[in-house]
Amino acid sequence: MGAISNVNELQDMNLDLAGTYWLANDIDASATSGWNGGAGFIPVGDDGTPFTGSFNAKHYEITDLFIWRPLTEDVGLFGGTDGATIQKVRIVDCDITGEDDTGALVGDARNSTITDCRSTGEVTGVDYVGGLLGFPAWCTVTSCSSTCTVTGDDYIGGLGGWCFDNTFSQCFASGAVSGDDYISGFLGVGQQNDIDDCYATGAVNGDNFVAGFISYSYDAVETVDNCYSTGAVTGNTNDGGFMGFSTSTVANCFWDTETSGQAASAAGTGKTTSEMKDRDTFIDAGWDFVVIWGMDGSTNDGYAFFWTSPPEAIADSPRETVAVEDKITLEAIRNVEMAGGGRSFINGEGNFVYKSRYARNT
Repeated sequence: MGAISNVNELQDMNLDLAGTYWLANDIDASATSGWNGGAGFIPVGDDGTPFTGSFNAKHYEITDLFIWRPLTEDVGLFGGTDGATIQKVRIVDCDITGEDDTGALVGDARNSTITDCRSTGEVTGVDYVGGLLGFPAWCTVTSCSSTCTVTGDDYIGGLGGWCFDNTFSQCFASGAVSGDDYISGFLGVGQQNDIDDCYATGAVNGDNFVAGFISYSYDAVETVDNCYSTGAVTGNTNDGGFMGFSTSTVANCFWDTETSGQAASAAGTGKTTSEMKDRDTFIDAGWDFVVIWGMDGSTNDGYAFFWTSPPEAIADSPRETVAVEDKITLEAIRNVEMAGGGRSFINGEGNFVYKSRYARNT
């Protein structure tokens, strides 16, 4: 229990699954490729004996995490969680292979709070596979993302695989996703989730039920609001630009008909690339372009992106660097930025960046 400063201590979380942990520095996990006869890191917890504690990575990076367990379920940095709190994790260049319930961060996540977590690299599994989460249920997932390339058989998504009764807010996925059935850029299958202000941009390739955002979204209890997708969608049957199948409640959601190659969808509204890069398309639909969303013509390839930044992030301008205090709301920052004629965005490191009009940006 306590501070973790190396990959061995990271592995030792398995010794106390109810512990409180935090990272003291970046973790080089490249040695895991030679651990356990080539099987690599042992996931922390599983479905039967889950991690129930808390883990705060404090935005430090865990780099080159390797897991090769193609016959093992519940695979990820955490194999299984229940009632856990996980925040500010940066998994970079992972190489993770499991069977069912596989994700870079958590394979089987239950009743957990997951905030400000990101993953890059490659995730491979069989069923219920996601770039960040494999099979999340009853979780709250906020300000999370994955750029992982995700590969599996069925129920495969850029962020999550089969997702049941969760809340997703201000999350995105941008990695390529491929498999057989129920394949999509954001969630493979969505059931009874509440999804607000999220997007997916990764290319999606599969056979049956293939879509840019959610391949199969069902049960009227599931709500999807203010979301979009842009990735190319390649499937054989039941494919769609935004959704392949839907009986859920979908409002103010869009997909790019040109980049997706899809003129139809089970839900959502199709727009041209030009319309998707036009702020008015979303403002007219009631999207929040003061606190949540931004669009400046260059960031995120011209598509809408999130203003949201971690509370301790640093504001960086050509003239000075200023700490963003908790008492300063994002709306206040945005109002100052608009008055100054500059622009702001969240960079690849998760920092809030403000660029003034009064000096050349560097």
